[in-house]
Formats: sequence, C-alpha cells, structure tokens
Amino acid sequence: MKGKVLFGSLGLLCALYGCTVLSVIGTRALFNWFYLALGVLLMAIAVIWPGDREKGRKFRKTVSVTAAVLAAVFLLAEGYIASFAVRGPEAGADYVILLGTQMRASGPSVDFRARIEAAYDYLTENPGSMLIATGGRGGNEPVSEAEGARDYLVRKGISQDRIILEDRSTSTAENLEFSADLLRQRGEDPADLKIVIVSADYHLCRASYIAEKTGFGDVSCKGSHGLIILLPHFYTRDLAALLKEVVVYDVIPVFTGRPAVPVPAA
Repeated sequence: MKGKVLFGSLGLLCALYGCTVLSVIGTRALFNWFYLALGVLLMAIAVIWPGDREKGRKFRKTVSVTAAVLAAVFLLAEGYIASFAVRGPEAGADYVILLGTQMRASGPSVDFRARIEAAYDYLTENPGSMLIATGGRGGNEPVSEAEGARDYLVRKGISQDRIILEDRSTSTAENLEFSADLLRQRGEDPADLKIVIVSADYHLCRASYIAEKTGFGDVSCKGSHGLIILLPHFYTRDLAALLKEVVVYDVIPVFTGRPAVPVPAA
C-alpha cells in the first residue's frame, strides 16, 4: 500500500509540473512533454500496484529496486552538472564566448537577457577580454542571436570593437565549432587561449564538454540564472542532451573510426 501511495503521489506531482512546463514554454519541443509522461507512467504503476503481499512480492521488489537505482543515478548525474554552476570563471580570459538563445521581437528572451547580463558583468570586470557573441537567426527571430547580444551590450556601454559576431550557428556544438574557426582565422589556436563560456547554469557542463571536444584548452564558465520554476525541466533536458553529445563525440567515432569534429587544416 505504501508503494501505491508513493508512486501515485510522485506521479501526480510530476504530471502537475509537466503541465506547468507546457503552459510556460509551449508544446512544440518533444522533451517538454517529459515530466507529464513520467507522471502518467508513475500513476499507472500506482494503479497496477498489487495489493496481495505474497503474489505481488516480485513485482514490488523489481519496480522498487529499478526506481531506486534510476533515481540515484539521475541525482548523481544532475549533481555533477550542477557543480559547473558553482565553480566560477577564471579572471583575465582572452575571449568570452556567449552562447546564444531565443531572440524575440521585443529583444532577448528572459533566459538570453540573463546570459548577456552575465557576460556584461565579466567584460566589465575584465576589460582586456574580447567577446564572441554566438547564435544565428531562427525563422521566428527578428535578428540573429549574435546581433541581438551585441546590440544589447553596446547599449550598456561595451565597445563594439570588443565584440566578434558568430552569427551562423544553430546549436551549441556549432556555437563552439564556428567560434573556434573564427579564432583560427584570426591566427590564434583555441587550445592556447584562456576561454570563459557564458551560458545558463544548467548548460555549462554540456558546453564545457563540447568545448573540450572542439579543441579549446583552458576553459572555465560563468553561469546565469533563469526562471526557478523551470530549472528541473532544463536540468533534466540538458542531461539528456549531454548523453546525446557523448554518443556523437565518443561512441560513434569508436565504431566509424572518424572523429566527430573535423580536424582543422594545418
């Protein structure tokens, strides 16, 4: 009976949270449905939870152990991801790479504005650092994310001469790969530079991983804070995205024999 109550309660909480996520950020992205689907699954387990102690012993043990192991692995992984948010950036970076996100007709989204403000704080404290503003223009965006970030920072007093635009990318991997290409075009080796990546707290672990795979050497991060109510969703989503990146950068090359990121010409 305790299992029925536990899984039913957790399922209801997850379903309610899933509905909140969908109402705040919409239904278009498939992963936005994750917590609602998880809630339905947990409530289904509660419904079929056996009442007979003897007949249902194997079922209860299997489900309980599986759920406990998955929860422990999930919490450990999320703890590791969250640790990147508290490490803080190194001072005196050669370049700051600002990872773009949604631009709206009214300006940067709440999440993007927080990232830009974090980059502004770092640039103000480290006047010798240059900025690479990244992000292309999506179909529903008035300008590229890179341009939106530049315009915002210039209005706040950052010299345009300190800002380099990378305005072609459509993903985190491209943000960093194209930024590395820009640095090479300037005659600099990303492996020899001190880099600070600025993005949302939940995004820093994955961004650091991709940066390492892309050829950056000395990388630290500065995080920004988004809507608290959405943090469980974003942290869970980025864990799934990180697993995908591991497959792309580490697993697939083992079987294909080809690197995930093209080796730059000498």
